[in-house]
Amino acid sequence: MASLMHGLVTGEDPRQRLGDLDQKLENPLGFFESKRLVETNDALLQVLGCQWDRPPLLPSCWDLPPLLEELQRHRSRLSVYALERCWVDKDPRLCITYSAYLHILLRRVPLVVALREPLAVAASLHARNGFSLNHGLILWWIYNHHIASQLCSEDLLLLYSDLLVIDDKSLQHFLGPFLELHKHSRPSKDQARALITGLIRPELNRSETAINDHSRARIHPLLLKICNCAYHDIAQSSDQLTAYKEHFDYLPRAVLECSMREQILPECGFRLIRNRLHSFEDETQNLAILLEQRERDCASFQRQISDLRGSRSWKITSPLRALVDFCRFSVK
Repeated sequence: MASLMHGLVTGEDPRQRLGDLDQKLENPLGFFESKRLVETNDALLQVLGCQWDRPPLLPSCWDLPPLLEELQRHRSRLSVYALERCWVDKDPRLCITYSAYLHILLRRVPLVVALREPLAVAASLHARNGFSLNHGLILWWIYNHHIASQLCSEDLLLLYSDLLVIDDKSLQHFLGPFLELHKHSRPSKDQARALITGLIRPELNRSETAINDHSRARIHPLLLKICNCAYHDIAQSSDQLTAYKEHFDYLPRAVLECSMREQILPECGFRLIRNRLHSFEDETQNLAILLEQRERDCASFQRQISDLRGSRSWKITSPLRALVDFCRFSVK
């Protein structure tokens, strides 16, 4: 999708782009993700104490301190993005960090979201990163939840499955109005066909073949049902953008419960650390109470000793104790 948009917006051959991540087996046509943007997104996630595969549960407030101050140093590095009108870039991390770029670039950049089937995303992550399918489904929902909160009527939502079978007519139908809205001309029929022929490769969509029966049997049924229902409802809606925003406006209970079970969210690690901290605090409080009791006992013994030494009987028996001590010394 990114390569297609790059060709439509800039008129350049996407395969000639410089500064992108290197091609790999899982994406032989290239990722069309600039190293500069990926590094910036990783830095932003690090500020949040997160990683791409352990995203924050809720959108972050980049417009408030202390997060706002963290964005200042990225402005000069990304100034070319702020000043250039015709550029396209892709990085799934943008689902999490997109709202930060309003304060980095000092402008809003239009969004194009390609919604892919949830199990296909989970299968891809399973094959590439070894994640459980539940892990992949959770990430699918959370990433869509984050970016859904940022979409507006000037953005574009497409189904990934439609892109795999797109032709020059459907390209004009799906992308033409979006391009014109943002002051880009529609492609000619020859240009559209050339881009589709060179960049759309359905045979590379092979991730689901990586799912075996054992992995499929371990999928949480309610989690899969919720994800599939959301996807199919959006796909069948006459207003897919609105339906997308409505379905991903919240985090379902199954997503939250499975995320805790998979321990993939920073909040899970935070909860474990917090529980340990509470345990240490309780133990410290118990030790403090015990120490206080020991100090009271010690003070009580000191008073008893002081009272005993000041008593009449202690003074009367003083010569006897002195004699006993003398005899003990003499025997030694």
